[in-house]
Amino acid sequence: MLRQQPPPIRIEMLDIDGNINPVWVRWFQDVGKGLDKFRQTPDEVHTTNETLTSKDYGKIILFNIGASNAACILPTIKTSDLYCVIGPIYRYGTGRLTISADSLSRIEYSSIGGSIWCDEPQRAAANVTLQIIGPTQWAIIGGTGLWVSD
Repeated sequence: MLRQQPPPIRIEMLDIDGNINPVWVRWFQDVGKGLDKFRQTPDEVHTTNETLTSKDYGKIILFNIGASNAACILPTIKTSDLYCVIGPIYRYGTGRLTISADSLSRIEYSSIGGSIWCDEPQRAAANVTLQIIGPTQWAIIGGTGLWVSD
């Protein structure tokens, strides 16, 4: 949660010359930095298949695929990765985005080494956020669209 100190209301905002007091300048700069945390632009944009790594945990990933199909391969789960989150992973376009686990893991109720996909032609944007909840298990913790598993 973003916590911002209250404005320094006991300090005059403007000095005698009409300049903003440096205390207020710093306060507004801090507010601006806090607002930047709410602007969530994608960390990565892909237009075709991509294999993710543990460096992608915590990133916002966009697959701008139009009417084409694309595959997203999730990283292999390590014990040190437990509870890491990846995504949201966005599918932008009407093509099928398939997200696959490694050969030892599953995503929600998919088979081991299985996948989930979204290919709703009437939905131009969908997303899913995944979290590692076990040594071989990815859980869907949020998203939009219809994600089907094998």
